[in-house]
Amino acid sequence: PPLPTCGLGQSWAVQLHTGPHYETEDGEQVVAEQAGLRNYGQIGQLEGHYLLCSVEPGPELVAGFMSKHVHPGHVLAAHPHILWHSKERALSRSKRSMAFNDPRYPKQWHLHNDLNKGMDINVTGVWERNITGQGVTVVVVDDGVEHTHQDIQSNYSPEGSYDLNSNDPDPMPHPDSRGDNHHGTRCAGEIAAVPNNSFCAVGVAYGSKVAGIRVLDGPLTDSLEAIAFNKHYQVNDIYSCSWGPDDDGLTVDGPHPLGRAALQHGVIAGRQGFGSIFVVASGNGGQYNDNCNYDGYANSIYTITIGAVDEKGRKPFYAEECASMLAVTFSSGGDKLRSIVTSDWSMDVQHIIAFTATKCDNSADWRVNGAGFHHSHQHGFGLLNAWRLVNAAKVWESVPFLLSYHSTVMKEDATIPVYADELIRTFRVSAADLRESGMKTLEHVAVTVTITHPCRGNLEIELVCPSGMTSIIGARRVIDRSAGYQDWTFSTVRCWGERAEGQYTLKISDHSNFPQVTHQPTLTPLSCASMGVLKQWALALYGCSMTFSEVTDRQRLVEEAMSGKYLDSNFSLPCPPGLDIPPEVISPFTSNNLKFLLLLGCFALFWSLYYTLEVALADMDLRALLYRCRRWANRRARRGHKGRGVEESLLDEEYRDQEEQDSVVDYEANRTLLNGEVLEA
Repeated sequence: PPLPTCGLGQSWAVQLHTGPHYETEDGEQVVAEQAGLRNYGQIGQLEGHYLLCSVEPGPELVAGFMSKHVHPGHVLAAHPHILWHSKERALSRSKRSMAFNDPRYPKQWHLHNDLNKGMDINVTGVWERNITGQGVTVVVVDDGVEHTHQDIQSNYSPEGSYDLNSNDPDPMPHPDSRGDNHHGTRCAGEIAAVPNNSFCAVGVAYGSKVAGIRVLDGPLTDSLEAIAFNKHYQVNDIYSCSWGPDDDGLTVDGPHPLGRAALQHGVIAGRQGFGSIFVVASGNGGQYNDNCNYDGYANSIYTITIGAVDEKGRKPFYAEECASMLAVTFSSGGDKLRSIVTSDWSMDVQHIIAFTATKCDNSADWRVNGAGFHHSHQHGFGLLNAWRLVNAAKVWESVPFLLSYHSTVMKEDATIPVYADELIRTFRVSAADLRESGMKTLEHVAVTVTITHPCRGNLEIELVCPSGMTSIIGARRVIDRSAGYQDWTFSTVRCWGERAEGQYTLKISDHSNFPQVTHQPTLTPLSCASMGVLKQWALALYGCSMTFSEVTDRQRLVEEAMSGKYLDSNFSLPCPPGLDIPPEVISPFTSNNLKFLLLLGCFALFWSLYYTLEVALADMDLRALLYRCRRWANRRARRGHKGRGVEESLLDEEYRDQEEQDSVVDYEANRTLLNGEVLEA
């Protein structure tokens, strides 16, 4: 779709109402004209969402607006055809990378580490079986990809590429004075650098295709982000997004309404209905005590969040931790350790990572949850292992579709005490609650809170699942002096595979009197006299219909496949064909949708049975009435024929009985149907 040429603050994203009462030809064009704006078309693949931009203010137009006092924002807010609107603003997004030291393959220790055995991604055995990523396209959503580079050119996919900053098909980065626009190219090389060309390095999936979407080399808005997430989503399989909100220990930000809608639409309709796979970096704000649960991309249920470890499997000083992290892979370490550059929805991919990641760094806070999965806030489920991932994928059957349960919003207005006291709130999810959705086991657990506090960085928020597994979903941040959270959602994957039924406990404490340990000695702890208040909170569970025993069976099946026997035997499970998802399908069936359809079906069944019974009873009543009328008429006739001869009376009665029987037969043979036709005997 075309992109706006106007400046920031002069464009509006709108969502129009749908339905028979609102369907008008060129409805978005009419709305734009009424607001004094120009229609720039649909926003990416989001049906019903449009970008409206201010027109160039010529003298006649300015005079007309001055006389009518037209303000676009006021018109859009009051327009009956508009469901939602938002004025576009610039979003701050930071690239997340570490620089190369030596790109030659012998120095690529993350692919084969001879110095520290086991400290690599264990990919060479997969390559030996000719599994190199062939047939898969990875798109790097970044500052562009230098596709003419000798190590990228042969694997470049122009069909999956686009430049959203310049609005043309070529994502070639534009060099700047600082030389910053090379991040996307380095990520692309890490993924799919061509082997055996006597040049540079080897990509981890060197048989795959790599595309580029240039979007970070200019002002970024919500609508532009949404377009990027769905751009060429039937060509591109995996979206690599090694960027996010500023990693400064202060920011709480993530995808805005259009970006969230595009992520959801991608995992439903992308990849021929198998779902686009969005991989995001956990962040590089560790030195500021930042946490990836304050990054809405990293804690989304629609993304795969990957953190970093160094050459020895330990968390680098810059790496962030959080309860929503799925796994880690190798990145750069400290000054004495070797450096690399890394980049890396399908629920199946998330499951396979949880089932196959391996523990690293025994000093981390590893905990085993109620389903037998080990997880730490620093490393997620563990280190990505290519051998284990590929072997598990060979025997993996798709998990049932995503189910969800949402509690009511619980109003609190409760004061948050200073540590060691805690504000504790509980919510019990019963079997009856889950029966409506069909959920049995957990994947993601999310908590949305509204909290007022003068220094939110002093707060610590914990969630305890029914099994007793504890997640720090809101970690302390020493320099965050912002005032609370407004409907911010935290999430955790630490309860993956556990039973969903039971009591969930939310704990909030204020650590104003306890300074936080930080990697930066120049950072001073926060001092706030006022207390915080929990205004409201809500719980959301995401999982599937797999039972606890089925999760255990899958764990056993995956471990049995680790010998490589299925790779060697050319074994494969049948793969269903992709689907052509219509653009209007932008959301899955929710539990409310299913309940409505169930009630509608029950209602239709009730009326069908009622009408059938009514017709049957009416039929019986009419036959009985005819019979009674005939008998009554016969009795009257017999009384009127007193004194007549016996033989004549008998003949007359026999005639009337025959006439009565013929009437009943005629009624049966000529019943009127519902549509007014007559059914002839």
